Amino acid sequence: MPDQAELSTRAAPESPEVIEGGTVERVTDLPFEERRHRAKTARTLAYLLVGILAATIGLQYGLTSWLIFRGRSDGVVALDKLFNAVLPILSGLVGGAATYYFTKERS
Repeated sequence: MPDQAELSTRAAPESPEVIEGGTVERVTDLPFEERRHRAKTARTLAYLLVGILAATIGLQYGLTSWLIFRGRSDGVVALDKLFNAVLPILSGLVGGAATYYFTKERS
């Protein structure tokens, strides 16, 4: 068991060293370029919607082929109805996004 002298030397903190933290400058807002941000967002949305449309078409044709080979014609009819409901919505979104992306102000 340590004696009292050892405990007092362990508990006594050493003199604190001064740590230089550098200079303090005024906090300013981060630079934000609205035109650049809007252009990046428009491009991302256009590519994303075109990708979703392509994936939907590929999935529909793939599932239709799979159902035909499996001999489930009732499933093909249900899938066609679903695709006929989804395709106009997606094509409208893609058309709007592509139109905005290609016709926005350029300067």
